Amino acid sequence: MGADNRNGPDSFDNDGEKLANDVAAFLRRNFPQIAMHGGNAAIQEVDTESGAVWIQLSGACGDCGISPMTTRAIQDRLPMEIDEIRDVHVETT
Repeated sequence: MGADNRNGPDSFDNDGEKLANDVAAFLRRNFPQIAMHGGNAAIQEVDTESGAVWIQLSGACGDCGISPMTTRAIQDRLPMEIDEIRDVHVETT
């Protein structure tokens, strides 16, 4: 578990694939507790033109009491670390 590209590398163009890989690395580096607690963070979509990314938190994240704080932290910190990201959408299932 951890951060992955659920749609697979063929789902993104070259710029989108690089950005998705950067987002996955950010999630693994900054939020190891997602995987440590049995959750998963999957990059659903990236829009390189608008700078938007859609992330789905699943597994144990769905029942976790602190998932709203994790969601907010991802939304706040991801655009500060990756210049191309301007809008972060996180869904918990």
